[in-house]
Amino acid sequence: MKFRKVRGVKDILPEEVEKINFVVNTCRQIVESYGFKEVILPVLEKMELYQHSIGEATDIVEKQMFKIVSRNPAEEQTETIVLRPEGTAGVVRMFVENNFKDKYPLKRFYYFGPMFRYERPQKGRYREFYQFGIEIFGEPAPSSDFLLIKIVNSVFEKLKIKVDLEINSIGCKNCRRNYVVVLKGELEKIKESLCDVCKNRVERNPLRVFDCKIDIDKVKKLAEKVNIKNYLCESCKKSFLSLVKLLDENKISYEIVPTLVRGLDYYNGTVFEYKTQILDAAQNTICAGGRYDEFISQVEPQVNYACGLAFGIDRIVEALKDYKEKNGKIKVGIAIVDDKFLFVGFKVLDKLLESKENVKIVGPFTEKSLKSQLRLFNNENCKYVVIVGEETEQNKVVLKNFYNNSQQIVELQDLDKFIV
Repeated sequence: MKFRKVRGVKDILPEEVEKINFVVNTCRQIVESYGFKEVILPVLEKMELYQHSIGEATDIVEKQMFKIVSRNPAEEQTETIVLRPEGTAGVVRMFVENNFKDKYPLKRFYYFGPMFRYERPQKGRYREFYQFGIEIFGEPAPSSDFLLIKIVNSVFEKLKIKVDLEINSIGCKNCRRNYVVVLKGELEKIKESLCDVCKNRVERNPLRVFDCKIDIDKVKKLAEKVNIKNYLCESCKKSFLSLVKLLDENKISYEIVPTLVRGLDYYNGTVFEYKTQILDAAQNTICAGGRYDEFISQVEPQVNYACGLAFGIDRIVEALKDYKEKNGKIKVGIAIVDDKFLFVGFKVLDKLLESKENVKIVGPFTEKSLKSQLRLFNNENCKYVVIVGEETEQNKVVLKNFYNNSQQIVELQDLDKFIV
Protein backbone atom coordinates (compact mmCIF):
# COMPACT_ATOMS: atom_id res chain seq x y z
CA MET A 1 0.00 0.00 0.00
CA LYS A 2 1.44 3.35 -1.06
CA PHE A 3 0.66 6.61 0.69
CA ARG A 4 1.13 9.90 -1.13
CA LYS A 5 0.96 13.50 -0.03
CA VAL A 6 -2.15 15.59 -0.57
CA ARG A 7 -2.29 17.48 -3.87
CA GLY A 8 -0.95 21.03 -3.60
CA VAL A 9 1.38 20.49 -0.64
CA LYS A 10 5.01 19.42 -0.62
CA ASP A 11 7.44 17.50 1.56
CA ILE A 12 10.18 19.82 2.77
CA LEU A 13 13.44 17.87 2.78
CA PRO A 14 16.44 18.60 5.04
CA GLU A 15 18.33 20.63 2.41
CA GLU A 16 15.35 22.96 1.91
CA VAL A 17 14.64 23.15 5.66
CA GLU A 18 18.17 24.49 6.07
CA LYS A 19 17.47 27.21 3.48
CA ILE A 20 14.14 28.09 5.10
CA ASN A 21 15.83 28.41 8.50
CA PHE A 22 18.52 30.60 6.95
CA VAL A 23 15.92 32.94 5.39
CA VAL A 24 13.71 33.06 8.50
CA ASN A 25 16.67 33.61 10.84
CA THR A 26 17.88 36.44 8.59
CA CYS A 27 14.41 38.06 8.76
CA ARG A 28 14.18 37.46 12.50
CA GLN A 29 17.61 38.95 13.21
CA ILE A 30 16.87 42.11 11.21
CA VAL A 31 13.35 42.80 12.52
CA GLU A 32 14.37 42.18 16.14
CA SER A 33 17.04 44.85 15.74
CA TYR A 34 14.14 47.26 15.11
CA GLY A 35 12.31 46.24 18.29
CA PHE A 36 9.81 43.75 16.82
CA LYS A 37 8.50 41.02 19.15
CA GLU A 38 7.49 37.55 17.96
CA VAL A 39 3.93 36.25 18.25
CA ILE A 40 2.62 32.78 17.37
CA LEU A 41 -0.77 32.73 15.66
CA PRO A 42 -3.37 29.93 15.79
CA VAL A 43 -3.70 27.99 12.55
CA LEU A 44 -7.49 27.97 13.04
CA GLU A 45 -9.59 31.14 13.00
CA LYS A 46 -13.29 31.90 12.63
CA MET A 47 -14.53 32.47 9.09
CA GLU A 48 -16.04 35.88 9.87
CA LEU A 49 -12.60 37.30 10.75
CA TYR A 50 -11.57 37.04 7.09
CA GLN A 51 -14.98 37.99 5.70
CA HIS A 52 -14.76 41.24 7.65
CA SER A 53 -11.08 42.00 6.99
CA ILE A 54 -10.06 40.55 3.62
CA GLY A 55 -13.48 41.15 2.05
CA GLU A 56 -16.29 38.85 0.91
CA ALA A 57 -15.77 39.73 -2.77
CA THR A 58 -12.11 38.65 -2.80
CA ASP A 59 -10.81 35.43 -4.36
CA ILE A 60 -9.47 34.26 -0.98
CA VAL A 61 -12.84 34.41 0.79
CA GLU A 62 -14.94 33.32 -2.20
CA LYS A 63 -12.86 30.40 -3.47
CA GLN A 64 -9.65 29.73 -1.56
CA MET A 65 -10.54 29.00 2.08
CA PHE A 66 -10.15 25.58 3.69
CA LYS A 67 -13.30 25.40 5.84
CA ILE A 68 -14.16 23.22 8.82
CA VAL A 69 -17.75 23.17 10.11
CA SER A 70 -17.65 22.93 13.90
CA ARG A 71 -20.83 21.56 15.51
CA ASN A 72 -22.01 21.94 19.09
CA PRO A 73 -24.84 19.39 19.57
CA ALA A 74 -25.65 20.67 23.07
CA GLU A 75 -26.42 24.16 21.79
CA GLU A 76 -27.57 23.04 18.33
CA GLN A 77 -25.17 25.56 16.80
CA THR A 78 -22.58 25.42 14.06
CA GLU A 79 -19.71 27.74 13.23
CA THR A 80 -17.32 27.78 10.32
CA ILE A 81 -13.64 27.62 11.19
CA VAL A 82 -10.95 28.03 8.53
CA LEU A 83 -7.27 27.31 8.13
CA ARG A 84 -5.67 30.76 8.11
CA PRO A 85 -5.07 32.05 4.55
CA GLU A 86 -2.84 34.95 5.69
CA GLY A 87 -1.40 36.46 8.88
CA THR A 88 -2.40 40.11 9.23
CA ALA A 89 -6.05 39.54 10.19
CA GLY A 90 -4.98 37.07 12.90
CA VAL A 91 -2.46 39.54 14.34
CA VAL A 92 -5.13 42.26 14.41
CA ARG A 93 -7.53 39.89 16.20
CA MET A 94 -4.77 39.00 18.68
CA PHE A 95 -3.91 42.70 19.14
CA VAL A 96 -7.48 43.60 20.09
CA GLU A 97 -8.36 40.48 22.07
CA ASN A 98 -5.22 40.67 24.23
CA ASN A 99 -5.26 44.45 24.70
CA PHE A 100 -1.88 45.03 23.03
CA LYS A 101 -2.58 48.75 22.80
CA ASP A 102 -2.05 49.10 26.58
CA LYS A 103 0.32 46.19 27.10
CA TYR A 104 3.15 47.16 24.74
CA PRO A 105 4.50 50.73 24.33
CA LEU A 106 6.23 49.79 21.06
CA LYS A 107 3.61 47.95 19.03
CA ARG A 108 5.77 46.08 16.52
CA PHE A 109 5.23 42.34 16.04
CA TYR A 110 6.35 39.54 13.72
CA TYR A 111 5.24 35.99 12.99
CA PHE A 112 6.24 32.98 10.91
CA GLY A 113 4.27 29.93 9.88
CA PRO A 114 2.22 28.08 7.28
CA MET A 115 -0.79 29.58 5.50
CA PHE A 116 -3.42 27.70 3.51
CA ARG A 117 -5.29 28.57 0.32
CA TYR A 118 -7.21 26.31 -2.04
CA GLU A 119 -5.55 27.37 -5.28
CA ARG A 120 -4.63 25.50 -8.43
CA PRO A 121 -1.20 24.03 -7.61
CA GLN A 122 1.67 25.12 -9.82
CA LYS A 123 5.34 25.96 -9.54
CA GLY A 124 5.83 28.56 -6.81
CA ARG A 125 2.22 28.31 -5.64
CA TYR A 126 1.11 25.71 -3.10
CA ARG A 127 -1.99 25.12 -1.00
CA GLU A 128 0.22 25.15 2.07
CA PHE A 129 2.88 27.86 2.00
CA TYR A 130 5.02 29.77 4.49
CA GLN A 131 5.09 33.46 5.33
CA PHE A 132 7.18 35.65 7.59
CA GLY A 133 5.19 38.78 8.41
CA ILE A 134 5.68 42.00 10.34
CA GLU A 135 3.01 44.40 11.61
CA ILE A 136 3.30 47.93 13.06
CA PHE A 137 0.51 49.56 15.07
CA GLY A 138 0.07 53.15 16.22
CA GLU A 139 2.74 54.67 13.94
CA PRO A 140 1.54 57.03 11.19
CA ALA A 141 2.72 57.33 7.60
CA PRO A 142 5.13 57.94 6.02
CA SER A 143 7.71 56.94 8.67
CA SER A 144 6.24 53.47 9.27
CA ASP A 145 5.85 52.85 5.51
CA PHE A 146 9.47 53.79 4.96
CA LEU A 147 10.57 51.58 7.88
CA LEU A 148 8.87 48.56 6.27
CA ILE A 149 10.63 49.23 2.96
CA LYS A 150 13.96 49.79 4.71
CA ILE A 151 13.61 46.44 6.52
CA VAL A 152 12.74 44.57 3.32
CA ASN A 153 15.71 46.09 1.50
CA SER A 154 18.00 45.01 4.34
CA VAL A 155 16.66 41.44 4.19
CA PHE A 156 17.11 41.05 0.44
CA GLU A 157 20.52 42.70 0.55
CA LYS A 158 21.59 40.17 3.20
CA LEU A 159 20.13 37.31 1.14
CA LYS A 160 21.78 38.70 -2.03
CA ILE A 161 18.51 38.62 -4.00
CA LYS A 162 18.01 41.38 -6.55
CA VAL A 163 14.49 42.83 -6.35
CA ASP A 164 12.33 45.57 -7.87
CA LEU A 165 10.05 47.68 -5.68
CA GLU A 166 6.59 48.66 -7.00
CA ILE A 167 4.44 51.15 -5.05
CA ASN A 168 1.05 52.82 -5.32
CA SER A 169 -1.57 54.56 -3.21
CA ILE A 170 -5.14 53.28 -3.28
CA GLY A 171 -6.28 56.18 -1.08
CA CYS A 172 -8.75 56.16 1.78
CA LYS A 173 -12.44 55.21 1.59
CA ASN A 174 -13.32 58.80 0.72
CA CYS A 175 -10.88 58.87 -2.22
CA ARG A 176 -12.04 55.51 -3.46
CA ARG A 177 -15.72 56.40 -3.30
CA ASN A 178 -15.38 58.95 -6.13
CA TYR A 179 -12.78 56.89 -7.98
CA VAL A 180 -14.89 53.72 -7.99
CA VAL A 181 -17.84 55.58 -9.53
CA VAL A 182 -15.66 56.74 -12.45
CA LEU A 183 -13.89 53.37 -12.73
CA LYS A 184 -17.18 51.47 -12.81
CA GLY A 185 -18.45 53.74 -15.57
CA GLU A 186 -15.39 52.97 -17.71
CA LEU A 187 -15.64 49.26 -16.94
CA GLU A 188 -19.27 49.17 -18.09
CA LYS A 189 -18.10 50.35 -21.52
CA ILE A 190 -15.78 47.34 -21.94
CA LYS A 191 -17.59 44.86 -19.71
CA GLU A 192 -18.54 42.43 -22.48
CA SER A 193 -14.90 42.08 -23.54
CA LEU A 194 -13.70 41.22 -20.02
CA CYS A 195 -13.19 37.72 -18.63
CA ASP A 196 -16.08 36.16 -16.68
CA VAL A 197 -14.38 36.76 -13.32
CA CYS A 198 -13.93 40.48 -14.04
CA LYS A 199 -17.51 40.84 -15.26
CA ASN A 200 -18.58 39.77 -11.79
CA ARG A 201 -16.03 42.08 -10.17
CA VAL A 202 -17.43 45.12 -12.02
CA GLU A 203 -20.57 44.87 -9.91
CA ARG A 204 -19.21 43.59 -6.61
CA ASN A 205 -15.72 45.09 -6.27
CA PRO A 206 -14.43 47.10 -9.27
CA LEU A 207 -10.93 47.63 -7.86
CA ARG A 208 -10.33 43.86 -7.98
CA VAL A 209 -10.35 44.10 -11.78
CA PHE A 210 -6.75 45.28 -11.48
CA ASP A 211 -5.84 41.84 -10.07
CA CYS A 212 -6.84 40.21 -13.37
CA LYS A 213 -4.24 37.85 -14.84
CA ILE A 214 -6.12 37.36 -18.13
CA ASP A 215 -7.00 40.81 -19.50
CA ILE A 216 -3.69 42.33 -18.42
CA ASP A 217 -3.30 44.77 -21.35
CA LYS A 218 -6.88 46.03 -21.07
CA VAL A 219 -6.50 46.56 -17.33
CA LYS A 220 -3.20 48.40 -17.80
CA LYS A 221 -4.73 50.80 -20.36
CA LEU A 222 -7.70 51.35 -18.07
CA ALA A 223 -5.44 52.24 -15.13
CA GLU A 224 -3.61 54.77 -17.29
CA LYS A 225 -6.91 56.31 -18.44
CA VAL A 226 -8.49 56.38 -14.97
CA ASN A 227 -5.45 56.76 -12.69
CA ILE A 228 -6.29 56.70 -8.99
CA LYS A 229 -3.59 59.29 -8.25
CA ASN A 230 -5.91 61.91 -9.79
CA TYR A 231 -8.59 61.10 -7.23
CA LEU A 232 -6.53 61.09 -4.02
CA CYS A 233 -7.61 63.48 -1.29
CA GLU A 234 -5.06 66.00 -0.02
CA SER A 235 -4.20 63.89 3.02
CA CYS A 236 -3.55 60.70 1.01
CA LYS A 237 -1.68 62.62 -1.67
CA LYS A 238 0.56 64.30 0.91
CA SER A 239 1.27 60.99 2.67
CA PHE A 240 2.20 59.21 -0.56
CA LEU A 241 4.35 62.07 -1.89
CA SER A 242 6.16 62.21 1.47
CA LEU A 243 7.04 58.53 1.14
CA VAL A 244 8.22 59.05 -2.43
CA LYS A 245 10.40 61.92 -1.24
CA LEU A 246 11.94 59.70 1.48
CA LEU A 247 12.68 57.00 -1.09
CA ASP A 248 14.29 59.54 -3.43
CA GLU A 249 16.39 61.09 -0.65
CA ASN A 250 17.65 57.66 0.37
CA LYS A 251 18.32 56.66 -3.27
CA ILE A 252 15.93 53.71 -3.09
CA SER A 253 14.71 52.83 -6.59
CA TYR A 254 11.00 52.17 -7.15
CA GLU A 255 8.27 52.25 -9.78
CA ILE A 256 4.79 53.70 -9.25
CA VAL A 257 2.34 51.15 -10.69
CA PRO A 258 -1.31 52.36 -11.03
CA THR A 259 -2.66 48.78 -11.29
CA LEU A 260 -1.15 47.77 -7.95
CA VAL A 261 -4.09 47.47 -5.53
CA ARG A 262 -3.29 44.24 -3.60
CA GLY A 263 -5.89 41.49 -3.36
CA LEU A 264 -7.13 42.20 0.17
CA ASP A 265 -9.85 44.71 1.04
CA TYR A 266 -8.35 45.87 4.33
CA TYR A 267 -5.63 47.92 2.62
CA ASN A 268 -5.78 51.71 2.27
CA GLY A 269 -3.20 54.33 1.33
CA THR A 270 0.26 53.04 0.42
CA VAL A 271 0.64 49.51 -0.94
CA PHE A 272 3.76 47.89 -2.34
CA GLU A 273 5.21 44.70 -3.82
CA TYR A 274 8.73 43.37 -4.29
CA LYS A 275 9.40 41.30 -7.40
CA THR A 276 12.42 39.41 -8.64
CA GLN A 277 13.40 38.57 -12.21
CA ILE A 278 14.93 35.31 -10.96
CA LEU A 279 11.48 33.66 -10.87
CA ASP A 280 8.78 33.25 -13.52
CA ALA A 281 6.59 36.33 -14.02
CA ALA A 282 3.44 34.60 -12.72
CA GLN A 283 5.05 33.89 -9.31
CA ASN A 284 7.73 36.57 -8.99
CA THR A 285 6.20 38.58 -6.12
CA ILE A 286 8.21 37.60 -3.04
CA CYS A 287 7.14 40.27 -0.57
CA ALA A 288 4.13 42.58 -0.34
CA GLY A 289 2.32 44.82 2.09
CA GLY A 290 0.75 48.17 2.83
CA ARG A 291 -1.32 50.24 5.25
CA TYR A 292 -4.58 49.21 6.90
CA ASP A 293 -5.40 52.20 9.13
CA GLU A 294 -9.13 51.96 8.41
CA PHE A 295 -9.30 48.28 9.40
CA ILE A 296 -7.52 48.71 12.73
CA SER A 297 -9.56 51.81 13.64
CA GLN A 298 -12.79 49.86 13.01
CA VAL A 299 -11.89 47.07 15.44
CA GLU A 300 -9.78 49.13 17.89
CA PRO A 301 -11.01 52.77 17.73
CA GLN A 302 -8.20 54.07 19.96
CA VAL A 303 -5.56 52.96 17.42
CA ASN A 304 -5.61 54.91 14.16
CA TYR A 305 -2.57 53.61 12.31
CA ALA A 306 -1.34 50.21 11.13
CA CYS A 307 0.78 48.75 8.34
CA GLY A 308 2.54 45.50 7.61
CA LEU A 309 3.95 43.09 5.09
CA ALA A 310 4.65 39.42 4.46
CA PHE A 311 7.62 37.64 2.88
CA GLY A 312 6.78 34.63 0.70
CA ILE A 313 9.32 32.21 2.16
CA ASP A 314 8.82 29.40 -0.40
CA ARG A 315 9.53 31.71 -3.33
CA ILE A 316 12.45 33.40 -1.58
CA VAL A 317 14.03 29.98 -0.98
CA GLU A 318 13.57 29.19 -4.68
CA ALA A 319 15.34 32.47 -5.52
CA LEU A 320 18.38 31.58 -3.35
CA LYS A 321 20.49 30.41 -6.24
CA ASP A 322 23.93 30.91 -4.65
CA TYR A 323 23.14 29.56 -1.18
CA LYS A 324 25.85 27.43 0.42
CA GLU A 325 25.57 25.47 3.64
CA LYS A 326 26.50 27.72 6.54
CA ASN A 327 27.45 25.36 9.32
CA GLY A 328 30.31 26.28 11.62
CA LYS A 329 30.09 23.09 13.67
CA ILE A 330 32.69 20.33 13.54
CA LYS A 331 31.17 16.98 12.66
CA VAL A 332 32.51 14.11 14.78
CA GLY A 333 31.68 10.43 14.34
CA ILE A 334 31.77 7.99 17.24
CA ALA A 335 32.57 4.42 16.19
CA ILE A 336 32.51 1.38 18.47
CA VAL A 337 34.59 -1.67 17.59
CA ASP A 338 32.09 -3.96 19.33
CA ASP A 339 28.56 -3.55 20.68
CA LYS A 340 29.86 -4.12 24.22
CA PHE A 341 31.45 -0.63 24.01
CA LEU A 342 28.09 1.08 23.28
CA PHE A 343 27.74 2.45 26.83
CA VAL A 344 31.26 3.89 26.71
CA GLY A 345 30.51 5.32 23.28
CA PHE A 346 27.60 7.32 24.70
CA LYS A 347 29.80 8.48 27.58
CA VAL A 348 32.25 9.86 24.99
CA LEU A 349 29.31 11.54 23.22
CA ASP A 350 28.21 13.19 26.50
CA LYS A 351 31.74 14.39 27.22
CA LEU A 352 32.12 16.03 23.82
CA LEU A 353 28.73 17.75 23.96
CA GLU A 354 29.45 19.06 27.47
CA SER A 355 32.93 20.36 26.66
CA LYS A 356 32.49 21.55 23.04
CA GLU A 357 29.70 23.83 21.83
CA ASN A 358 30.73 23.70 18.19
CA VAL A 359 30.43 19.95 17.53
CA LYS A 360 27.82 17.85 15.79
CA ILE A 361 27.87 14.17 16.75
CA VAL A 362 27.13 11.23 14.46
CA GLY A 363 26.75 7.81 16.12
CA PRO A 364 27.38 5.55 17.93
CA PHE A 365 25.68 2.67 16.08
CA THR A 366 25.17 -1.00 16.92
CA GLU A 367 25.25 -3.99 14.59
CA LYS A 368 27.61 -2.24 12.18
CA SER A 369 31.15 -3.28 11.38
CA LEU A 370 33.90 -0.75 12.01
CA LYS A 371 34.47 -0.55 8.26
CA SER A 372 30.82 0.29 7.53
CA GLN A 373 30.79 2.86 10.34
CA LEU A 374 33.88 4.59 8.93
CA ARG A 375 32.30 4.61 5.46
CA LEU A 376 29.16 6.22 6.86
CA PHE A 377 31.16 8.90 8.70
CA ASN A 378 33.14 9.66 5.58
CA ASN A 379 29.93 10.04 3.54
CA GLU A 380 28.56 12.33 6.27
CA ASN A 381 31.67 14.50 5.83
CA CYS A 382 32.85 14.05 9.44
CA LYS A 383 36.20 15.68 10.16
CA TYR A 384 37.01 13.37 13.07
CA VAL A 385 36.08 9.86 14.17
CA VAL A 386 36.52 8.72 17.76
CA ILE A 387 37.07 4.95 17.76
CA VAL A 388 35.97 3.41 21.05
CA GLY A 389 37.56 0.03 21.81
CA GLU A 390 39.96 -1.76 24.14
CA GLU A 391 41.93 1.46 24.71
CA THR A 392 39.09 2.75 26.94
CA GLU A 393 40.31 0.37 29.66
CA GLN A 394 43.26 2.80 30.00
CA ASN A 395 40.90 5.79 29.59
CA LYS A 396 42.11 6.34 26.03
CA VAL A 397 40.47 6.41 22.57
CA VAL A 398 41.67 6.38 18.98
CA LEU A 399 41.10 9.68 17.16
CA LYS A 400 41.07 9.59 13.36
CA ASN A 401 41.23 12.76 11.25
CA PHE A 402 39.55 12.23 7.87
CA TYR A 403 40.78 15.55 6.49
CA ASN A 404 44.53 14.74 6.75
CA ASN A 405 44.19 10.97 7.09
CA SER A 406 46.04 10.89 10.44
CA GLN A 407 45.33 8.74 13.48
CA GLN A 408 46.46 8.89 17.10
CA ILE A 409 45.68 7.57 20.56
CA VAL A 410 44.66 10.30 23.01
CA GLU A 411 43.70 10.50 26.66
CA LEU A 412 39.93 10.53 27.03
CA GLN A 413 40.09 13.48 29.41
CA ASP A 414 42.01 15.52 26.79
CA LEU A 415 39.86 14.51 23.80
CA ASP A 416 38.14 17.88 23.43
CA LYS A 417 41.53 19.62 23.03
CA PHE A 418 42.20 17.66 19.84
CA ILE A 419 38.81 18.46 18.23
CA VAL A 420 39.63 21.75 16.50
